[in-house]
Formats: sequence, C-alpha cells, structure tokens
Amino acid sequence: MRLRWWLLALAALWAIWLIAKPSNRRIEAQMDKAIALATECKPREAQSELIALRGTKATPEQLQRVQKALNEASGVCTRKRQRDKAWREAKTAVDAALSASAIERARTRLRTFTKRWGEDDATRATKEEIDARAPEHPRADEVEGRKMR
Repeated sequence: MRLRWWLLALAALWAIWLIAKPSNRRIEAQMDKAIALATECKPREAQSELIALRGTKATPEQLQRVQKALNEASGVCTRKRQRDKAWREAKTAVDAALSASAIERARTRLRTFTKRWGEDDATRATKEEIDARAPEHPRADEVEGRKMR
C-alpha cells in the first residue's frame, strides 16, 4: 500500500473519532441546561437532564457538580413554594380583615407575614392599600393643644 492510502485511512479514522466522540462543549451545554432548569424550579426536567448526562461520557466530577446544583436549587424552590403558600393565606386573611374594616387586624397579619418571610413588592402594595383605607388620625400635638386651650 502506498503512503497516500495510509494517510487517507488515518484521516477517515480521525473523522469518525471526531464524530463519535461527545464533545465537551455539548456536555457542558447539557450541564448548564440541567442547572438552569433546577434554578427555574423545574426539578423533573432537571433530573431528566442529569439522567441523560449519565448516559454520556461526562466525568464523575461534572455529574457531581450538576447533582450539587440540583440539591441546592431544591432547597431554594421548597422555601419559595412555602413562602408562596404562606402569602396566599396571609393575603386572604388581610383581605378578609379589610372587608370587615378591621384595619389593625389586617396590619398585624401583614406584619406577622413580613417578619417571617420578608418584604417584597406584593407586601409593600398590600401595606399601601391598608394605609390608604386607614382613617386619618389627628396629630398628637394638635389634640394636646386643643385640651390646653
């Protein structure tokens, strides 16, 4: 066999190897997708990506990194679901108190929620709504000034 046939055979083997070998970029993209799904609180899809990664030639370190990210995101998502549920309950209680014109009860319920779960745009808007419905109280110095006269 001549040298050019050997070179042609080597080139063909090299091309087949490049096509058959999973590229690191593809594995990294799949890892990033799994981590993104986990941070978006889509655990089933993220777990499916991790299972698909196990079928590739991903290293144990790469698989461990993805699993760690899934575990961390799981805790965050659980807390988010708990907060959302607590907010729905608190909002219902605040709305019921406002319907009954119990401004202080609504304010107390909202304050209890924000103390436990923190403040966000929805709680600030609800606080403004409560403040808007609250009756105006005269200032303390004006009341005392009237008594003194």
